[in-house]
Amino acid sequence: MADNAQMPVRCHGCAYFFITHEPNRPYGCTKFGFKAKKLPATIVIETTGTQCAYRKTRSSGQNGRR
Repeated sequence: MADNAQMPVRCHGCAYFFITHEPNRPYGCTKFGFKAKKLPATIVIETTGTQCAYRKTRSSGQNGRR
């Protein structure tokens, strides 16, 4: 890997990422307001050609439950 290459943005651990109970759309992003079969970061890269700029690390108080 090149020295200047960025690591891809990962949805897991992001405050906006959530798992749905829908088998056809298991992943979601509250920032962009959608659910999809692929991880939201993958959809953002495919749609815009750039990595997600809104990733926000989930605080330790948030355990993914609402």
